[in-house]
Amino acid sequence: MNNLRMRREKGSGFTIIEVVIASIILAIVVTGIAAFFMHIIKMSDQMDDQSRAMEICREGIETLRTLDVVAMSDGWQPASTIEGFTRAVWVDTPYSEYPEAKHVRCRVIWMGAAGADSISLSTIL
Repeated sequence: MNNLRMRREKGSGFTIIEVVIASIILAIVVTGIAAFFMHIIKMSDQMDDQSRAMEICREGIETLRTLDVVAMSDGWQPASTIEGFTRAVWVDTPYSEYPEAKHVRCRVIWMGAAGADSISLSTIL
């Protein structure tokens, strides 16, 4: 026992127990940080997908603004697939007294990292 104290007082280094405990604590901290960054990357991918879907939805509505809406038939317009995103547009005449007013609903569906997701926009033209 005296021999152990003398070695410690001379500053000969750490014991194997101290090294193992420090390694375990370091592994737990690094694992937590890695999990946090993986979560941030996943959320960033989801936000990128949502932003792109919103842009595709807006493009669909803006395209309809350039067309003759009064001549459009009510119901689903032909769907289109853009870069893995499927856009579907629904046109409806909500007010019989205003046949030139059309309710347009655009929905974009895609398969993201978390599974199937969708976003919708609607407006009156």
